Amino acid sequence: LVQRYTHRADHAPIPPMLSAPLNPYDYTRRTAQPVDRLGADNPPVVILTPVPDTLDSPASLTEIGYRYDPALDKWNIADAAPEFIYLADRDISFALPGTLGKILDSSAWQALKNRDGAFPLYDPAQYLNAETRSDRINFVQAGLHDLTPELVQAIAQDPCCTLVLQTNNTHAMSELRRAFFELGEQNLNTPVVIRRTCADLDNDRLLLFTATDTGALFLDGMGDGIWLESPQTAPGLLNSISFGILQATRTRISRTEYISCPSCGRTLFDLQETTAMIRKRTNHLKGVKIGIMGCIVNGPGEMADADYGYVGSGPGKITLYRGKEVVQRSIPTQGAVDALIALIQDDGKWVAEEAN
Repeated sequence: LVQRYTHRADHAPIPPMLSAPLNPYDYTRRTAQPVDRLGADNPPVVILTPVPDTLDSPASLTEIGYRYDPALDKWNIADAAPEFIYLADRDISFALPGTLGKILDSSAWQALKNRDGAFPLYDPAQYLNAETRSDRINFVQAGLHDLTPELVQAIAQDPCCTLVLQTNNTHAMSELRRAFFELGEQNLNTPVVIRRTCADLDNDRLLLFTATDTGALFLDGMGDGIWLESPQTAPGLLNSISFGILQATRTRISRTEYISCPSCGRTLFDLQETTAMIRKRTNHLKGVKIGIMGCIVNGPGEMADADYGYVGSGPGKITLYRGKEVVQRSIPTQGAVDALIALIQDDGKWVAEEAN
C-alpha cells in the first residue's frame, strides 16, 4: 500500500507505519525517566492555568484545593490539588506552598530574581538556543511536527526535561497518540505532559471532549501529566475535570469511587437516596470503591471490581460484600449503612473525616 501511493504523482510519499509501542490488550505504563515529581512511578501531575487577574492573594487558590489559614500561617492541601500553575509572563506577589510549582514563559523565568519553585516553559527554538536552563524541570512545549531529530536529541541529553505535547488538530487524540509512537521510535523516555486547550465550549462539551482527547491516552499508559485549558471556564471546574479523568482511567486516585446500577423494576430500595446517604458518610475515603446495587440479580457482577458492595437482597434487606465475597446477608435497611461503615472500619480502611 505504501509503495502504491508513493508512486502517485499527486500524493506525497506515505512513510512506513510506525509500530505501536504498546499492547492494547494489556495495560503497561510508558516508561519515563524521573524528573522531579514527573515520570517513573509518580502518578500523573495536574497543571492549571488560573485567571491572572484573580491571583492577588492566597485565598485565590482555594477553589483549586489550596486553602490558606492566616492565623496559623499554614496551607491546607486537598487530595485533588494541582502540582503546578502556569503564570505565562507574570509572577505573583505571594509565596506558594512547597507542593505547588510555578511555570512561566522562558523569558519571564529568566528575569526572575528568585527561581525557587519556578520553572521555565520553552518552545522548541527557545529551548535549543537557551543559554540558561533549570536544574530541576525544563518544560518544552511541542507538537508532532516539532519532534525533529535535533530537538529529540537535545531533550534526550537533558535529565531535567519534560515534554509538553499539544495539538490544534480537531482529531486531537489521534495526533497525540501518533506523537507518542514517534517518541517510542526514537527511544525517548522523557516524561510527557498532555496539554489540551479548548475554546467556546459549554461545560458538558468541555468534559466530553477533554475526556475523549486525553482519557484514551491515559488508558493506554501514555502521559505523565494533564494540562487542560479553557479561557471561559473556572479553574476549579478544570481542576475537577482533570482529576476526574485521571480517576476514571485509574492512573491517579484522589477520591472515593461509587458504582451504581441504572435502576430497574427489580430495585429494592430508593437508589438515589441511598447513594446520596452513603456518599455523604464515605466520600472522604480516598481510593475506596463502593458498589451500590439495587438487586441481587445483576448487582454482584456489575460491581465485581469494587472494594465493598451494598446490594438489595429482598424487601427491606441488604447484603454486604467485601470484593466478591458475601460478608453479611439480610441486614435490615435501617442499619445497613452503619454496617457498611463498620465493615470498612474492621478492614482498617476507615479514616476520620478532616474538619473544614
